[in-house]
Order: sequence, then C-alpha cells, then structure tokens
Amino acid sequence: MSSRRRALVAALIVLIPAITGVSGQPPAEIEVVADQGWTEAQRQTWYGISQGSRLIPLDWLQALEQADSAQAFLSPEHVQKFRFLPSASTAASAPLPLGFALDAQSDEWLGVTKLRWRKGQGDRAAWVGMNCAACHTGELVYQNLRLRIEGAPALSDFQGFLNALNRSLDTTRSDAEKWSRFSARVLGATPDDESKALLADAFSKFQAWQTQVEKANHASLQYGFARVDAFGHIYNKVLLRVKANDQPFNPSDAPVSYPFLWNIHQQDRVQWNGSAPNVPVSPTLDIGALARNVGEVTGVFADVTVLPVGPAVLGYPTSANVDSLLTIERQVAQLKPPVWPTQFPPIDVDKWEAGKKLFHTACARCHIEDLRRDDLTRRFKVTMTRLSGPEAIGTDPWMACNAYTYSGNTGKLQFTAKKFFPVSWLYGEKAPVSDLLGTVVIGSIWNRGREVISDLDTQLKKVNAFDMKQVPADVLPLTTKALSQTLVFGDQAKSLSADKASRLKFCITKNSELLAYKGRPLLGIWATAPYLHNGSVPTLYDLLLPPANRPTRFSLGTREFDPQKVGYVNEHSEAPYLTEQAKVDNTFVFKVSDDSGVPIAGNSNLGHDYGNAMFSDADRWALVEYMKAANAVKVGGKVVP
Repeated sequence: MSSRRRALVAALIVLIPAITGVSGQPPAEIEVVADQGWTEAQRQTWYGISQGSRLIPLDWLQALEQADSAQAFLSPEHVQKFRFLPSASTAASAPLPLGFALDAQSDEWLGVTKLRWRKGQGDRAAWVGMNCAACHTGELVYQNLRLRIEGAPALSDFQGFLNALNRSLDTTRSDAEKWSRFSARVLGATPDDESKALLADAFSKFQAWQTQVEKANHASLQYGFARVDAFGHIYNKVLLRVKANDQPFNPSDAPVSYPFLWNIHQQDRVQWNGSAPNVPVSPTLDIGALARNVGEVTGVFADVTVLPVGPAVLGYPTSANVDSLLTIERQVAQLKPPVWPTQFPPIDVDKWEAGKKLFHTACARCHIEDLRRDDLTRRFKVTMTRLSGPEAIGTDPWMACNAYTYSGNTGKLQFTAKKFFPVSWLYGEKAPVSDLLGTVVIGSIWNRGREVISDLDTQLKKVNAFDMKQVPADVLPLTTKALSQTLVFGDQAKSLSADKASRLKFCITKNSELLAYKGRPLLGIWATAPYLHNGSVPTLYDLLLPPANRPTRFSLGTREFDPQKVGYVNEHSEAPYLTEQAKVDNTFVFKVSDDSGVPIAGNSNLGHDYGNAMFSDADRWALVEYMKAANAVKVGGKVVP
C-alpha cells in the first residue's frame, strides 16, 4: 500500500467515528458553512471588522460578572442564553461572541467613550462593539448538521442582552464585593489610589449613560429572539446626542426581524419600510448604502458628538468607521443567497414545479421571480405595499408608523440645515427624528469620509436616506370605506393610548409610500424564519394559512430546523422534528395577544393575505416546496439554483 493511500485510510478511520457515532451514541455534530461565494478570509473579515461601534471597554466586559452570581458575564453558558454565536477569534484574551468587534481608535475627538480608568492610560484603549455579523449571521441545526449562513437573520436577543448587561453594571457598582473583584480584574491586585479613583469616576459616567439609553428606549413589549427595534434605538440615540432639554423620547416598541442581506445592493431601496434608497454613484461607491450603514452604527454604539451649526463646519466627530463600512458593503455585494442543503430532505421536483406555477400567479407581482442566484449585478425596484386600503399588506403597522411619525426637540441642531450643507431649510425647535437622523448621518460622513471619498460634498447632496416627506403622486389617499375595512386599526385601536391611537389613524390615512412595507425577491427565504417583517409567523407553511388560522403563540430559541414547514422547530412542528432538546431550548414564547386577549401592538400576525383561503393544503405544500428553491429552474429533472 502506498504511503499516500495509508494516510488516506488513516484519515478516514479518524473521521468515521465523528460521523457515525461511537458505541451507539448520537452522531457528532458536523459543522458546515453554506457556499455563498465568500472566501474564508472574507468570512473572518465579516466576523471581526470594526465599524466603529463602542459599547463597553474590553477590560470591563471581560471583568464583569453576571448580575446574580460571581460567574463571568462572558461565560459561554451566559452568552448562549441570548443566542449570540460563539467565536473562535483570539483577538481578546477572553472569547467574545461572533460579531463582537474590537475598536481601538483614538478617542481624542469623541465624547461618551472618552474615558480614563487607569493612571497613564492613552487614548486608544480597546472597546467592544457589534458589527453586522452579530445580527446578520444565522445558524441552523438539522439532525447532526450545523449550518452557518452568512447574511441570514441572527437568533440573538438584543434587548435581553442589553438589559442583562445594564443589570450587571448596576450590581457591580452597588455590591462592594463585586466591585472589589471587578476593580482587581481591571486594575490588578494592588492598584494605586489615582487609578482606583479614575475607575470609579469613569464607571459612574458610563453607567449613567447606559441608564439614559435604557430609559429612552424603554418599551413594555419584549422582543425575544430574532428581533430588534433598530429604528427605535437609532432614533433615540440621535435624540440623546442632540442634548435638547425636556426631550420627549419615543418607545422602541416595534421590533422587526433582522433583514437578510443577500441582494440588498441590487434593490432601489432597503429597510422593511423602504426608507433608505440605494444611490450608486460609481462602481465602488453607493452613497445611499453608506448613509444607511452610518445610521445603523449610530444606533448600535457609535460615539458621535453633535455640534451647533457654527462649530460643525467639519462635521460631527464620530467613531463610525467609514472605510470599514465601505469594505463591508462591497463584500455584502458579493454574497449569494444560500442553497437548500443536500443534507436536508431532497426537494420534491413535481411538487416544486406545481408551486412554481402557483407562485407565478399569486406572488410574482411583488416578489421578482426571474432573478437568478448568480446574478449579483442586476438592479431592480422593490414593490412597496401600503399598510391598509385596497390590496393592503395589512401587516403590523408599527415599524413603518413609528419611523414616520416620531419627532423630537432639535437641541444642538436648531438652525442647522436639514441636509447639513446650507442648501435646504433650517431646523426650528422640533423636527421629525427621521430628518434629524439624516442630518447626523451626513455630518458624520462629512467628518470621517473626506479622506476616502473624493468630491464628498457633491456625493452627500445626493443622500435622501430616512427622508419621510416624499409623497409620490401615484399613491392615492384611502377612502372612508377602505379605512373602515382596515383590520389592524380596528383590532388595536381599542387598547392603545390616545397618542398611539391618533398616530395609527394618521398612518392609515396619510398619503405616503413609506407607510408601507417592501416586497423583494425570495431567494434563500427558507433560511430566514420567523416570517413577516415583525417575525410574527413561525414558518412558511403558517404564512400561507388564512391569518385567522396562524399560530397566535409559538416558542422560539432552538436552532433546530423544521424542513417540512420551513422554520425553527416549535410546539406546532410535527414528529420527528419536535425533539426534547428543542423543547428545552425554546425559552421564549411569542404572543400575538396578551393573556387577557388584548392584541399586542407590534406583534400582529395578520396581513400578507392575497387569497390564502383559496389555497388547498396541497397548494400550500407546493408553494413551500417551491420556496425552498425560489427562482431556480428545472434542468434534466432536477431543480437547479
């Protein structure tokens, strides 16, 4: 036997127990990364690049204990509670969750994060923040397969994680023993008095900021897994930064599913409500995408200092890393939709073909059906469907409504031009938060982007991100009859506060395409549960049911995948997919209504009903089969992506 063959046999002997199991034990888990066109180097960039997010100093996070025990906050078991994925990165001495990136830029021009907690400390202490991967990396488990999908929605509990972090900060400061252990981990066993005083002062300032942010974002609604109110958090961060007196913060109470990222660069507008247009100005620069991404990191822990109109001539000092954001966007433009894995039950070709015909008739008007998986260059217009009225989408209105109606005091932005540059009207005392966000974004890019983008002032004047004032002439106002037929208004208005009920009525009657939700191509949709923009429907099969027949409660938390109904395994899954481990992992219950039967604003599972009752059950299963390989073609008796 040749040495090469002996080596191969030896390798197989080692591999076989890992695949088949030993002594009757369940087979070991096999980790697979979906082939989506990225190299391993690109994947590692995705996981570790800093976009300028600065949540907490690295030293502090590694020293922090859980609120109710002396166990490390970063212990794998604790991080798993919030379903952030583990990372193999060695960038920090203690492993950080995937997508938790280090940022060690100079804090010379920063504000909240310009803290000193050690004698002789410089201006480049490492902070931990989140990058795109934290919320846009999915992982599914089927039998002994663990499948990583880049750009897919994460399962993470963003709200729960931040609440736990803040409770740990509170107990660390209030509990003398916890503080002693924390201080020793950060400063060493025998710190000097100056460092001890610096740490106490810096910690108090940071804790006060975290308390402000938490109060601003307070909402009675629990997001649970796989959702976040991104607009709410971004808006309130802007209102905090403008430092207006008596600021009326707005509840972050409209959580949405993390959007999936493949093909987003090809769409004319992104975000669930279509509020962020893509504006490609060269083969390598989309100024609209950059504005959207700077807005995102502004909400997710970038440090930005908003200045009055005079001192702001050079923009707003910010930690948002424009160069990194450009790198991320270019890389996402190379990301392909995931393909239904060969390790999953095979696609039934006849059923898929029947589903394709149904999709063409019932779905293709809003969900482009001829975009192929390898086509990453074609640009297309998404379909915006109104919240209510004739052919309304009828889904939960609150993400779109909050984004459109929230306003605040302008503070330091009073007398600043809306578009930052002096070519538009100036702010008075109050303004829509969407406008304030756009101004902060443009000012931030102006501050950080001049070195990497030529002719930047000209490009920034093309930015129209987050502008809620465009009203296309072809969007007609609702009739009284249409309003009376609106399910969402009738169901929710009775249980709302006067302010919220008034805003809901406004959003239903206002003439704007941004009071709508976006339809896009559905390649890879199988990997993006739960469904609808607010994650209120657990599986694709449930989405095809008449709204009244959809589950009003379902459990979330497991990564186990149901390939029959297509979504995460829950109590409505059938054997053999509903396992005992899935029952243990499903620790959150999504509810459409509270325990007394009152609809929960933000959690409606209604809408997206275009004749669902007319489908037979065979029709529904055929459509589910088609969406396992949407936009594919049949070649030689096989379904080809």
